[in-house]
Amino acid sequence: MCPNQLNIEFRQSSSKDWRIIQSIAHTTWPVTYGQLLSAGQLEYMLDLTYSEESIKQQMDREHQFIIGYHAGEPLGFASVEKQYNAPANLMIHKLYILPSFQGKGMGKAFLDYLTAFAIKTGHDMLTLKVFIKNQNAIRFYNHLGFHSIGEEVTDLGNGYAVLDYIMIKKM
Repeated sequence: MCPNQLNIEFRQSSSKDWRIIQSIAHTTWPVTYGQLLSAGQLEYMLDLTYSEESIKQQMDREHQFIIGYHAGEPLGFASVEKQYNAPANLMIHKLYILPSFQGKGMGKAFLDYLTAFAIKTGHDMLTLKVFIKNQNAIRFYNHLGFHSIGEEVTDLGNGYAVLDYIMIKKM
């Protein structure tokens, strides 16, 4: 099944959509990170990032959440933010697709949408961070033209930290 067959509609979300974002994250994360993180770290990070308050705070900090729908059903979401210290750079903070739609072109459709969005809003580069142990995502981003420019450790508190590759794609 390819995205054109799915007839995907992308919509910018509002704070009222926090439950949709949270539900997709809570469905996706255990599949994506269940073998890569401890159960405690997975639960901590989900609570830290996807509580109602956290999602609304991210939106207040100018993270734009975009939800992909098919036949009125949400299949995934992304969040992006203009990087103020790099005016031509659009940062992709999140990109998650429900497990049942992974591998069917939905991720590529999201990145095509985000690329068009970046160009339309005057950006000439996409940046993202990907967990260094998430080899499936790294291969996916490499295949779509991203390359690593370095690594970054993020202290999440509660004794947890993550090591990410910083990846960019110039347009």
